Amino acid sequence: MTNLSGKTAIVTGAAQGIGAGTARVLARYGADVAVVDLDLASGAYQVCQEIQALGQRAIPFQADVTDSQAVQRMVIETEGALGPVDILVNNAGHNPMHNLLEHTEDDWEWVLDLNLKAYFRCAKAVLPGMLARGSGRIINIASISGQRGGYSCDVDYAAAKAGILGFTRTLARWAAPRGILVNAVSPGYIETRMRGGEITPVMARLIEESPLKRRGTPEEIGEVVAFLAGPGATFIVGEVINVNGGSHIA
Repeated sequence: MTNLSGKTAIVTGAAQGIGAGTARVLARYGADVAVVDLDLASGAYQVCQEIQALGQRAIPFQADVTDSQAVQRMVIETEGALGPVDILVNNAGHNPMHNLLEHTEDDWEWVLDLNLKAYFRCAKAVLPGMLARGSGRIINIASISGQRGGYSCDVDYAAAKAGILGFTRTLARWAAPRGILVNAVSPGYIETRMRGGEITPVMARLIEESPLKRRGTPEEIGEVVAFLAGPGATFIVGEVINVNGGSHIA
């Protein structure tokens, strides 16, 4: 049984969607949670209230994960309020659905910065403490787009998410001998407010063609994250767990 009692987690992009669902699930299993987001007003305060109603501690923290100094403050203030960080969930990201022929090099740099380089920043910020304690979990939220490519010519987002897979596996090789387990979760189509929660015709067809014929929920992603953060995943290293309703059966 997953038990995260006494653990402290940071979840980025946690005001809504997968991040919010994951934060709630981690708290349900006993973790205290820093609910991190660029825009706290988009739901972070409500998520904290829901976590506190479960009997766990939670703090809202405003941070731009493309800013290294903000990320460092995120870790320092979380540890001051909740204790040493045991679990990092790298989730913050956005897919603006750029078309290759229309977006600029600046667009490309921003998408890669937010969806890939930010994971490096956050991991680097929590690693010193984890290394000192000889334990920790880093769980990176990837995407089905990084495994089989996107369907809207959003090459920047797909490239970033593919990069997370290599980042996860390489960091896992280095970190595991030091007591830190690094893995990734790769969601398929999930019910979120990204792009207003719209279902494009292409997405509708792909969902209908999938074995479960529905979108997943943020909490279904959170359950897998909680498992990877808990005592049942002590022999799982550098894996990418697909949570997509069968949309990407190899």
